[in-house]
Parts: sequence; structure tokens; C-alpha cells
Amino acid sequence: MKAVIQRVTNASVTVNSEVVSSIAKGLCVLVGISREDTIEDVERLTKKITKLRLFEDEQGNMWKKSVEDIKGEILSVSQFTLYAQTKKGTKPDFHRSMKGEDAQVLYQQVLERLRNSLGADKVKDGVFGAMMQVQLVNSGPTTILLDTNE
Repeated sequence: MKAVIQRVTNASVTVNSEVVSSIAKGLCVLVGISREDTIEDVERLTKKITKLRLFEDEQGNMWKKSVEDIKGEILSVSQFTLYAQTKKGTKPDFHRSMKGEDAQVLYQQVLERLRNSLGADKVKDGVFGAMMQVQLVNSGPTTILLDTNE
């Protein structure tokens, strides 16, 4: 399982010209699920996301607080393209990504675990499988790549 984690001052997801989710200070997380991923990957990924110290403390010292510590929000977006392979030619190959229905089951587990850690009102998401526009203001900029297989 892979994730691109961006510390944001705000972020939103739009589908068919309608904003479906938005957050203030927190993390925008793009989540990719591979054909080999399991519930153990979900557990490792969500624990890391909620505990990763990407925010400053009250004295302005960086890398001291997690999204959980600051009571921030998470905007999670399913992103099968994180498993694109581009070794051959110029067309991305997505065969390493888990297929829709199976991926959706694991992705819902990601959301459930994040909501259990932060609270249901603190975790928003896009529309699984939809064509989405994601807007965000990356704070820092800070972008972290996570892979449960590394």
C-alpha cells in the first residue's frame, strides 16, 4: 500500500463541478492499493499516517506533533495510479493496482481506521472510482511518500 501525504492548510475534492469534501489544517492523503495488499498493510499505513510528526509544536519547533496531536483533519483520496509502471513505452501500466471492488473494501478499512483514531468528523474522502479534482495548499511544502512494503 502506498500513500502520498501532504501537510496542508486546506484541501478539497470536486466531482462533476461540486465540492464533495473539504478540510482545513491537516493532511491530504492519496492512497494507492496494490494487488498484494492486506488488512495488515491498512493497519501499518493508518497508524503511520496518524502518528507521523509533520507539524510544529506551540513554540514553533518543527516535526514535533502529529495530525492526531493537533486535532487536524485528513482528506483521503483513493489513487490507483500510484502503482503505475512506466518502464516500457509512454503509456502507464496499472496492472499492479488492485481491482475496483476489492480495492474499495480495503480503502473503506483505511477510512474506518483513520476515523477511529481521529474521529468521524475529522476524516473526509472523495468519491471512490470517480474522476476527481483535488485542490490543496501544501504547507511547507511538505510531502511524504509511504510504502508499507519498504
